[in-house]
Amino acid sequence: MKPGLIALLALLLPGATIWAANSMSISQELDVEYGYIGGAGTRGGGLNVGSVDEHSADLKYVISPQLNKDLLLRIGFEWQRFTFGVPDHAPLPGVLQQASLVLGFDYQIADEWLMRVEVQPGIYSDFRDITWRDVDAPLVVGAAYLASADLQWFFGLRVDARTQYPVLPAAGVRWKFSDVWTLNFMLPKPRLEYDVNERLKLYLGAEIQAGTFAVGQDFGSTRGLPRLDNAIVDYLELHLGSGCSWKITPTVTIEAEAGFMPYRSFDFFDPNIVFRSHDAPYGQIACHARF
Repeated sequence: MKPGLIALLALLLPGATIWAANSMSISQELDVEYGYIGGAGTRGGGLNVGSVDEHSADLKYVISPQLNKDLLLRIGFEWQRFTFGVPDHAPLPGVLQQASLVLGFDYQIADEWLMRVEVQPGIYSDFRDITWRDVDAPLVVGAAYLASADLQWFFGLRVDARTQYPVLPAAGVRWKFSDVWTLNFMLPKPRLEYDVNERLKLYLGAEIQAGTFAVGQDFGSTRGLPRLDNAIVDYLELHLGSGCSWKITPTVTIEAEAGFMPYRSFDFFDPNIVFRSHDAPYGQIACHARF
């Protein structure tokens, strides 16, 4: 793969990033993130749950051996955890968690076209009463068209048979329209970026955090809503904010951002019970290493 030209797609996965390949036969990615959301008013199912705050953490490591000039494997793992400050006996999970493998490949179809296929088999649940119902394997298929060094188009699909919407398409663009400004409009983190210098970048943007999880067999009964026993919940939250990205070494970047969470939902779609949260501040820090 051509050094300095490769831009590979990872759409709709919590913590995913776009990275540049190099001439090494083996490359590695390490992403660590932590975030906090202040108390947000939460209602649903005819109930006023009250204020719910949140801690989140994400750790992802992938090693990519390059089999030939066009093909890289992707082998690794991801752990992600959402911890919610839920009032006693409220019908919301205190924890939603993912522990999964990362299995896939990146392939250069032609000089201008690249593709990624990645599946993450693992456990996606509240980690209580773990059964085969907690096991899932979301699949992402993406492609990138490299129109030029300053303009790339991205296309993708996320497939998850367990969620309310089994197939989600997405499209995006990365356009460096001046020496210092870049429109990086790609899910799950669309941004408008300003290069202060070669090492420091400022940005305005958004982020979508999402996942599908199973809850325990008696989850609802212990909270006064037996219809939620052994249910599947689609989780979604939206961030709007600003931040900075500092490349402290050629291979390590630190990011910090803060802003506003306008919307969060816990959608138990089979019993048709949805809890929604609104209006809370958030902060997030992250470290990304590519070597």
